[in-house]
Amino acid sequence: MSNTNVQIRVGTRGSKLALKQTELVLEKLKQLSEIKNKFSFKIIKVKTEGDIKKSKILKSGYKGFFTKKIDELLLKKKIDLAVHSAKDIPSKIDKNIIISAFLKREDPRDILFSRKNYTFNNLPRNFTVGTSSIRRKKQILNIRPDLNIKHMRGNIETRIKKFKKNKYDSIMLALAGVKRLNINYKKKNILDISKFIPAGGQGAIAITVLKNNSIISSLMKKINNNETEIEVKTERKFLKEINADCDSPVGVNAKLINKIIILSVTVPNNNNYGMFFYKATGNFNRPEVLGNKVANIIKKKLGKNFLKKKLIKKKLSLLSTRTEKQFKEMKLIKNFEFINCPLLKIRPLKLNKLRIEQIKNSDSIIFTSSNAIAYIKKFKLFNKKVFCVGKDTKKTCLKNNFRNVFSANGNVFNLIKLLKKKINNKKEKLVYISAKQTAVDLYSILKKNNFNIKKVSVYESISIKSVNKNILDKIKSNQLNFISFFSKKTAQSFNQVVFKYKLKNYLNNIECISLSREIEKLVKKNNFKKYYVCINPDRESFLKLLNFLKN
Repeated sequence: MSNTNVQIRVGTRGSKLALKQTELVLEKLKQLSEIKNKFSFKIIKVKTEGDIKKSKILKSGYKGFFTKKIDELLLKKKIDLAVHSAKDIPSKIDKNIIISAFLKREDPRDILFSRKNYTFNNLPRNFTVGTSSIRRKKQILNIRPDLNIKHMRGNIETRIKKFKKNKYDSIMLALAGVKRLNINYKKKNILDISKFIPAGGQGAIAITVLKNNSIISSLMKKINNNETEIEVKTERKFLKEINADCDSPVGVNAKLINKIIILSVTVPNNNNYGMFFYKATGNFNRPEVLGNKVANIIKKKLGKNFLKKKLIKKKLSLLSTRTEKQFKEMKLIKNFEFINCPLLKIRPLKLNKLRIEQIKNSDSIIFTSSNAIAYIKKFKLFNKKVFCVGKDTKKTCLKNNFRNVFSANGNVFNLIKLLKKKINNKKEKLVYISAKQTAVDLYSILKKNNFNIKKVSVYESISIKSVNKNILDKIKSNQLNFISFFSKKTAQSFNQVVFKYKLKNYLNNIECISLSREIEKLVKKNNFKKYYVCINPDRESFLKLLNFLKN
């Protein structure tokens, strides 16, 4: 522009996406009559600490890593304004700097790129997902604990290249950046915003200026998008009040619809495990009030310092009380040192001819434990209807070629409801194949409900009352992080061991994992530091809990 007399210096990161976002800002400004023939623009590329010291980002918590150097130039008046991705701006900024404008927000959702173009729910087990975001990592493992998260660095173009070179099975990115760089994508791979709540400010471009620079500030306000400003203000207030930095494992998204702000948040649930979700609404002209209100609700629910990082050992040690055969499954879980201390011994019982005939002549079979299946699979009863107490038992049945399998959700009383629903003819011959002693007398309950049922005991669980000295030393010398319990009988055996070896006072630095509330009640009298209970009484929920605890 030959007639211009004032040059506006624009600070930005030098990545392709940052320059594209700066270009979008300048396009808007150049349309203003106040700009034409009065101002020109000079783009100043800045290498931030996030671009230079990539290996240190995780240790620092990202706080201002992508904005600090640019802020310094602004404060020194070496640039007049700065263009940022709103999600990179810390919730607390220098008192002399203000966010003067936001461009209209792009789609804030996340998107998945994967080999063979899988959707998230259909990703194969143990697939590697690349992401640099702790938030995404927590959200992924909350839904799919079977996936492997691998940290990836670099800008969006670098990440796409790494993915195309098969360094990752899949990667997760912000959709806004993908769209701004005109990268091809499939709509089916955009992630559900109710499950993957994005980072605060995601999809929005923010312009910062010096607080006392009224000329530049007033120009920026002319391109401000009010709707985006309301949404991002709500999100930033929430983040500020919970003391979150730019990469805390927090999702927060505000959406303005008909003058109502709908605020959705997700944070780590330290009172249980997994992620805690919350949604609230507020008036459009009081965005920060809504952000503050939801922050206070979350702090009241989870504790004032719920985001404070815990110092935990890199490799966690877990004492398993399961049988040797069951213990083998657990060794496959990464980042845990597993020590086995079986407190039950499974002993098969010899079946007489009568019992064998009862099994063979039955119409339906009932299992409340995977242990029982091994002792009758030789009978080739694959055409029978099979009723199981839970998912794990059902999986074992299917592995052993039983086909007509029905499962409850891990609770014996829900199994009874299932039987009442599925068996209309009470004359149908049922055989309950179980241990000699069971925690719940299912046989007597079904008998009282007029079912034609026989009980066949195929094994018995015998408590092991002596414990290896090496195990006792680990308990006494604070070398264990967790002890896990999968059955009531195991919990009862453990209580006997605690009494015999006087271990109660040594348990106050160890955390307890129980498969169900009923099991937890039995071990609650011990002096454990903390108690965790799986959401469902099955192996999948146990693995999910372990994945949460290791992160």
